Amino acid sequence: MTARSADETLPQSAGRSAFGTDAAGYHVGRIGYPEDLFEGLFARTVPHPDILEIGAGTGLATEGLWRGAPTSITAIEPDAALVQFLLNRFPNQPLKAITSGFIEADVTSKFDLITCAAAFHWMDADTALQKITSLLRPNGIWAMWWNSYLNPSIGDPLADAIMSLLDGVALPPSVRRQGHYSLDVEHHYGVLSKAGFADVQHKIYRRERTMTAAEVCALYASYSFVRALNDDAQTELLACIRDLVKVQFGGLAPNVVLTACYSARRPPQLPLH
Repeated sequence: MTARSADETLPQSAGRSAFGTDAAGYHVGRIGYPEDLFEGLFARTVPHPDILEIGAGTGLATEGLWRGAPTSITAIEPDAALVQFLLNRFPNQPLKAITSGFIEADVTSKFDLITCAAAFHWMDADTALQKITSLLRPNGIWAMWWNSYLNPSIGDPLADAIMSLLDGVALPPSVRRQGHYSLDVEHHYGVLSKAGFADVQHKIYRRERTMTAAEVCALYASYSFVRALNDDAQTELLACIRDLVKVQFGGLAPNVVLTACYSARRPPQLPLH
């Protein structure tokens, strides 16, 4: 693999096209989000909300949002292949899809709930939050969350072992060598407070599972930092991961998934932009 600085990260623009090259592979490699997460969100918002979902991808979060019986969901996604995958999954739902990045998207409607699952790190936070507050109705809820599958130093031996294979690999803005940035509670509270949000809440959900070597490879093949590698480097890294699972874990490896969710309310007195 091409050597890179250990501190190098992928540019935010990489998130616009990293996943649509294999939408089905991305969808199979990832898992959805905890049911309790959605129950908590809908307890905070109005019945049958109008929802805006930013970075909808293949709809892993969208499927949970339908549980709140929304009046409508408007999904923004910059990758056309992912938009088509999303629409194919929910053909009979009140779903409107916009193929665009969020910052430049032509959206003027107002929403009761705006969400972003596993995509907020691909945007400039200050700019995105300014636009989000302008699109929320008074007392509307903003929520962002991530699944973190790579959690070293917290009793996740698979993550500890794989992290050593990633020296020289440029990681996405959400992944740090010491752990996922979604777990930095103080940082996210500060960002939301700066943007004028109130009643900030967060919760971290922990799930544990076991994965075969093929499942681990499918997960890592879905990552932006693996897809950014050239074909030979991807093949080499995935082969190393496959061998690691077979040799160190007997073909069945433990995996800790941490889901960090932050939600906040738009105060009625917050000025419109």
